[in-house]
Amino acid sequence: MDEKALYDAVRGVWRASKERVKTIEYVFGVYNSLILAVYKPSKWFVCKEAKERFPRQDIVLTPKTENRLFFVDERYEQGLPPDDNEEFYIRKSITKLKLNQSAQNPITYLNPQSRG
Repeated sequence: MDEKALYDAVRGVWRASKERVKTIEYVFGVYNSLILAVYKPSKWFVCKEAKERFPRQDIVLTPKTENRLFFVDERYEQGLPPDDNEEFYIRKSITKLKLNQSAQNPITYLNPQSRG
């Protein structure tokens, strides 16, 4: 998967709380328990309110999906390099984190931990 396809896959379209996403600092793209991408959402959008900014143009909105969310990472879209925190997490394993592996929603919220 190329970088653009990975970004578009990670940034949405998600069933998530509009209030909860306001607290998200970083979003990780994870495959086989390895962090492959790190994004810092600049803004979250409700699908039905921002069709022109969709991650993929092949998405068809239904009553079940029109209130789902997606984000944009303006720094990434401007081609700026990852910040130190983003760089820190790339290629790290998440295998030791206690996650609900049976959850149907692919989103998991983690509380920040000190890197020290």
